[in-house]
Amino acid sequence: MEKLKKSIPYLLIVLLVVWFSYKFFIERPIPKEPSMKLDWDQLDATSGSKPEDVPVTIKKDNNLVKPQATREHSEISKSDEDQFAEYDAMEKEWLGIVMTIVGEKFYPTYLEMRDNNEKEKMVAYKEYHDYLRKKYGDKFSYNISEDQSVREKEINQKYLKMLLDKIGTEKFQAYIKARDVINEENRRKKKLFVQIEF
Repeated sequence: MEKLKKSIPYLLIVLLVVWFSYKFFIERPIPKEPSMKLDWDQLDATSGSKPEDVPVTIKKDNNLVKPQATREHSEISKSDEDQFAEYDAMEKEWLGIVMTIVGEKFYPTYLEMRDNNEKEKMVAYKEYHDYLRKKYGDKFSYNISEDQSVREKEINQKYLKMLLDKIGTEKFQAYIKARDVINEENRRKKKLFVQIEF
C-alpha cells in the first residue's frame, strides 16, 4: 500500500502528459493550407510561348549511355533499390523503342531534347517555388501536381512539336503510340510508376 501511495504523483504526471499530448496532437484543429486554383482556359489563351522559336543544337557525342551516379554516402533500402532497378529497366526499354522509331540519325537529337525538356521543367519549378516563397514566405506548401502541371504541359507540348518537326508525322505518330502503350502497360503492372511524357 505504501508503494501505491508513492507512485500516485508519478501516475498523475504521466496521465497529465498523456492528456496534454492527446489534446495537442489529436484534437487540435489543423489549419487549412492556401490552395491556388488555376484557370486552364485562361492559361491556354494567354500562353505566348512559340515552340518553333527554340533552337535545338546537336552535340557530336558518341557516348549515348550516361554513367550511373555513385552512391557513396547514402543508405537505400532493398525495396527502394529494387524500385530503382525496375525504373532503370523500364527506361532502357523505352530508350530502345525510341531508337528504333526515330532512327540513329535523330536519336542524339531526341536525347538532347529530352534532357533540355527536363532542365526547362526544373527551371520552371524553381522559378515558381521562388515566386511562392516571395509571396508567402518560407513556410508555404502547395501541391506540385496541380500548380506545376500546367507549365510542365506547356514545356512538353513545345518539345513534342519540335520532335514532330524533326522526325516527321509518320515517325511521330509511331512514337506517340509507343509512348501511350508503354505508359498503359506500366500503369497496369505497377502500383507506382513514372509516366513517360517525352
